[in-house]
Amino acid sequence: MVTSVRRSSSTNLSGLNPAAIADVVEVLARHNPRLSKTALAATGRVVAAVTAATARLAADQQRRIVADELELAQAVEVAVAGLVSDTGPRLKPLAVGKPIEVSQGAGLPAPVDLDEGRRRLAAFAEPMRLEDWAGPVAGPAEIEKTFGTKRSTLHDWQRRGAVIGLLKGERKHVFPLAQFVDGRPVEGMAQVTRIIANPRVAWQWLIRRKAEMGATPLDLMKSDRLDEVLAAAERDFG
Repeated sequence: MVTSVRRSSSTNLSGLNPAAIADVVEVLARHNPRLSKTALAATGRVVAAVTAATARLAADQQRRIVADELELAQAVEVAVAGLVSDTGPRLKPLAVGKPIEVSQGAGLPAPVDLDEGRRRLAAFAEPMRLEDWAGPVAGPAEIEKTFGTKRSTLHDWQRRGAVIGLLKGERKHVFPLAQFVDGRPVEGMAQVTRIIANPRVAWQWLIRRKAEMGATPLDLMKSDRLDEVLAAAERDFG
C-alpha cells in the first residue's frame, strides 16, 4: 500500500486562484520592472502560494509568523531553495508496510463537581504575592504622601479607568506605581482599559514584553506610541 504526503489541490499550486496570481504578478511587475516574465510568473505563484497557506492559519499563528521578519524571510528562502535542490526536501510517496490502525483513545474522564475541581486546581497552584508579578504597588495613603495626589482624585481616576487598581485582600485596592509619570497616570490608560476591562488582565498585558513591539506596551505608552498599543490591544482583546 502506498500513500502520498501531498495535500489536496486546495493546498498546492494547482489549487491557487489564477486571478489572485495575476494580481500578484501585476503588482510585482509594477515595482520590479527589470524582472523577466519568467521570474515574474514564478515569483507570483510563490507569493500567491504563501499567501493562501498563511490565510488558512489561525490568528495567533499568523501573528507568530510575522513577529520576526528576518526569520520569516530566511524560512521562505530555505523552503524555496529546497524545492529546486537535488538534496533538498521533496514531496515523495510514503511507503506504508501495514494497514493504518484506527485508535479510539481512552475518551474523556468523568466530570467532577465545582468543589473538587477547585481542590485539584489548588493542588497545582503556587501562591504568589501580588508584588511579585505586578511590581511595586502602593495604597491611596502612600500615593497621597508620595505624589500629593488626593484620595478623591485617585478614586476618580480609577472610576474612569485612567489608573489601574488591583484588589489586595477582600476590599483594599493598591495601585502599581509604574503607571504614574510625575505623579499622574500615563497618557492613554483610560483608552486601554476600555478595551481590556479586567484590571488584572490589563496590567499583566501592559507589563509583559511583546516581541512584535520590542518592548512592553506600558513602555511604548510612555514613549508617546499610544496608537501602537491601542492597535495591539484591539488585536488581542477586541
